[in-house]
Amino acid sequence: MKFVVNKDGPRILFPWNYIGHGGEAKVYRKENLVYKYYHFFEFNNRLSLEEVQLLEKLTTKRILLPQDTLYTFFGKFKGYTTQYVKNLGLIHFMMLPTDLVLNDFNLLKEDNYTLSKKQVVICDLMPKDYRICNYSFNYGLYFIDPGKFYRNVKLSEEEVFLENQNRLDDFLYFRVLNHYANEEFGSYYNYSKLYQIKRYASEQNISLMDFIASDISEDNLSEYVKRKIL
Repeated sequence: MKFVVNKDGPRILFPWNYIGHGGEAKVYRKENLVYKYYHFFEFNNRLSLEEVQLLEKLTTKRILLPQDTLYTFFGKFKGYTTQYVKNLGLIHFMMLPTDLVLNDFNLLKEDNYTLSKKQVVICDLMPKDYRICNYSFNYGLYFIDPGKFYRNVKLSEEEVFLENQNRLDDFLYFRVLNHYANEEFGSYYNYSKLYQIKRYASEQNISLMDFIASDISEDNLSEYVKRKIL
C-alpha cells in the first residue's frame, strides 16, 4: 500500500491497483489514471520534478505526458500520473479505417510541434525487450511512457521536430508495419518490398507518415501492407 498526495489531496494506492513496474517506478492504476510511484533508489534516469512540471503544462493528444505531480505526505517528490489507455492490440490498429489512421498521424505531428517548441526530445519508444510496451493501440496510436523524455536546449525547435519525427517514423515502420508483416505473413513476407516505402520517403525528404498518406488507397493499413509485400 502506498500513500501519495497530488493537487486533489491524498490518494491510497492499494495492492490491487498495482499493474507492473519498470526501471523508474512501480505503476498503479486507479480508474482512468496511471500512477508512477518512483522506486526508493534511482536505478536509471527518470524525470525530475522540474521536468514533470514543464511537461504537465503542455497539452497533447497522442504522446501522453505527466498530468499531475505526486508527493509523499512529507512533501517529497515521488512521481506523476498519466492518462490510462487500454491497449486493444496491433491488429485493431491495422484494421482501422484509413481516414482515422491519417487523422492519427496528424495528431502525432501536432503533438510533436508542441514538444519541439519546448525542445523536448521523445525517447524510449522502442525498448529492446518486446514485452515492454511503451505504447497502446486504441482507435489510434498512443505513446504512454514519457519517463525518458528530455529537453535539449542545444537543438533548435526544427532540429528537435525532425529528430522526434524520425523516431516516430522508425516506430511506425519497425513496430507497426514490419511487425505486422512478420506476424501475419511469416515466410511469405518480402522484407525488401516493404522497406521500399521507407526508402521512398527518405528520397522524397518527407516523413514516412506523409508518404503513406500520399500513397495509400486501401481501406486500412493491413490491406496497404499486403499490396506492398505480396
